[in-house]
Amino acid sequence: MTIIRGAVAVAMTLALFAGTAPAEELVRIGLAVPHNAAYVQFYAAETLGFYKEAGVKTEITIYRGGAASQEAMSAGAADIITYFGAGVGLAVSKGAKEKIVAAVDPTPHGWHFLVLASSPIKSLKDLDGKKIGVATKAGTADMFALWIADKGGARVQTIPVGGGGMVPALRAGQVDAIAMFPGLSLQLVASGEARSLMDIGKEMEPTLPDVIVASQEMMDKRPQAVRGTLAALYKAVAHLRDNRDWALKYLQQFTEEKDDKVNVLTYEQVVAALSQDGMVKPEWISNSINIAAKVWGLDELRKVKPEDIYTNAFLPAAAR
Repeated sequence: MTIIRGAVAVAMTLALFAGTAPAEELVRIGLAVPHNAAYVQFYAAETLGFYKEAGVKTEITIYRGGAASQEAMSAGAADIITYFGAGVGLAVSKGAKEKIVAAVDPTPHGWHFLVLASSPIKSLKDLDGKKIGVATKAGTADMFALWIADKGGARVQTIPVGGGGMVPALRAGQVDAIAMFPGLSLQLVASGEARSLMDIGKEMEPTLPDVIVASQEMMDKRPQAVRGTLAALYKAVAHLRDNRDWALKYLQQFTEEKDDKVNVLTYEQVVAALSQDGMVKPEWISNSINIAAKVWGLDELRKVKPEDIYTNAFLPAAAR
């Protein structure tokens, strides 16, 4: 009888603690494109239980491009999104209430400008009059494509086909080249299916091609959820960096790439290069805004001040 009473007491105690445990806050995350290796930490944080440790529960939605994820945030359908420096500047200049709260990678590591291996295009000058596949207009790939064409003195037409549609469009001949984000870009080059006319990560200065953005409402009303989400993400980045074997196995599942050499390449060039602390520097935002203003012909974009569109206050380092 004593044993039964003890068991009941334990059960009641556990129920009491379960009832008073703080609930995990739901955070709706919008990722700009699918299959981007630079986003592996968003999923690894869930697998490793880091979101739960931080008191948040995430709901991830993948969009057709950065502009689509921005639309979701503006419509109140996302709390946090991935976007790029100049894109946030453009959105804020049009009235969006949001800020960059962390850098995924300041430099476009793993981004390549690709043509099919059989393409007659051999140099940037050969791009004149050609069609370039991008995820969305006024997105990262669009900015990169126009910047590359400008460097080659070529006039091109960018065709929005969605983040998941760029490779199929290139294969089908609907576009002549694509500005491709990390992961798939390296797979295409490694397989010999495509040639890289430019390794953008080696040619372009830091321009914040991938940043984490939070709505002003999220920052004002749920600051702890923003901090918790970022803490989980950068803990996952550290785990990926410090546990290479685990990271390679996880990356294989994430990218569905069977070639070990490609996974190693992706790990070394993309995952290992991810920002370890998320810190944003104002000069990186200025770089992005200046390039975008030039290629899109938007001089008014230069009026946007970096300090108006970013904050490092929610990063793990800020709490120390």
